[in-house]
Amino acid sequence: MTPFSEFILNYDETYSREYLWTLVRCAVTGEFGSLSRKQRSELMIFYENLDTLLSDIYKYTSEAEKSRKEGGDSHA
Repeated sequence: MTPFSEFILNYDETYSREYLWTLVRCAVTGEFGSLSRKQRSELMIFYENLDTLLSDIYKYTSEAEKSRKEGGDSHA
């Protein structure tokens, strides 16, 4: 399963936005320590999965660009 598929399977849009907001809020207000152990763990897992997804997106984009250039794009 690709990181994209895995992320979409595990996190819907609403859930993802809520977790992103919680991460930002915790970073700004310093309230991370006041969350329960489970909440902190879930946020860290979400962050790690988001990081993997972003890495995969950039890897794919870089490979696609390299392939396009090697393919001799005649329109350039």
